[in-house]
Amino acid sequence: MSFAAGRSWLEADGTARAALEATTTESLPFGEWAAGLEQNWLVVALIVAGSILLARLVHWVSGRYLDGEHAETTFGRAALAEIDTPGAITIGLLGVYLSLLVLDLLESTPVVVGLIATALIVLWARASIRIGRRWLEFLQEGETNYEFAPMFANLWTVTVVAGAVLLLLSVWNLELTPFLASAGILGIVVGFAAQDAISNLIGGIALYFDNTYKIGDVIRVEDDMRGTVTDVGIRSTTVLTEDNLLVTVPNAVLNSTQVVNESAPQRHMRLRIPITAAYGTDHEQVESLVLEVCNACPLVRDSPAPKLLFLEFGDSALVFELRVYINHPLVEKRAVDRINRGVYEAFDEAGITIPFPQRELSFLEADQDSEYRFDERLEDESADSA
Repeated sequence: MSFAAGRSWLEADGTARAALEATTTESLPFGEWAAGLEQNWLVVALIVAGSILLARLVHWVSGRYLDGEHAETTFGRAALAEIDTPGAITIGLLGVYLSLLVLDLLESTPVVVGLIATALIVLWARASIRIGRRWLEFLQEGETNYEFAPMFANLWTVTVVAGAVLLLLSVWNLELTPFLASAGILGIVVGFAAQDAISNLIGGIALYFDNTYKIGDVIRVEDDMRGTVTDVGIRSTTVLTEDNLLVTVPNAVLNSTQVVNESAPQRHMRLRIPITAAYGTDHEQVESLVLEVCNACPLVRDSPAPKLLFLEFGDSALVFELRVYINHPLVEKRAVDRINRGVYEAFDEAGITIPFPQRELSFLEADQDSEYRFDERLEDESADSA
């Protein structure tokens, strides 16, 4: 081999070695990235597997609770059934989000992140609306004190939807100022246009929280109207009067006037019936006869027991007051009618007089001398005036 050929071979070999070294040097970061990528995918696989297991665990626990002996509360069962599916979906979407975070893809996939947030907001807004309605149904089916609750169903829905819309606008980076300004102007316009409706709504809310009445109660409004509450709405309350007439009363009116609930705190009601007897009547006999009439009346409650009180010596009679309890305010007039009829018949059979108002006038006879002086004084006064 010549010297020139050997030199060429050495140069070629050196070039190859340099190229190999350069290739090895440049391929080292790629190897690290490949190793890191493999490790990231392993983390993603663990996240996905953990999300699936956690979702199934949540579903299994909720199923055990719903089918087990602990599921005694109707609202608890309903609420758990409503959040079962949203909870599992939320765990899955959070797994997707964590996977994108591990793979460092959040910045390159903002739309996917926005869709995940949107899905979560819509999902839980729907679940919140349904849970709220289930809660109101539970209150309505339970204690009668909460039969006014249905008026909040639509209000709750509007509140949740409005909150969800604001969150969605924030997620998609939409400017809220124009929407808030428009909402403010719209609120002012609606406020002026619907003052009565808003007043009735606020009045209804106040009546609910004050627990003034509920469906089925007998109420008296300023002594002008008396009847049974048949419906309670957002704007008004419907009352069935004793004349079988349906009267719709705005809630604002009921909130600003005196309302007497004759069915609260208990359904039974006490009556006070005045009874009189002539002077000279044995008051113990009167008490015995009146209580016998009450015990025979089916509309009068045995407990608390009827009582007859001797109140006063009246101008024309002995004045008593009968105090009895009846089962429902609507039978008040019938109970008074039966008691009065029974007392009248019992007094008539016993010979007891029920006196009417009377006055006794007494005239005094004047002697002749005093009558002469009186006539003389009248004549003197007439002469002086002339």
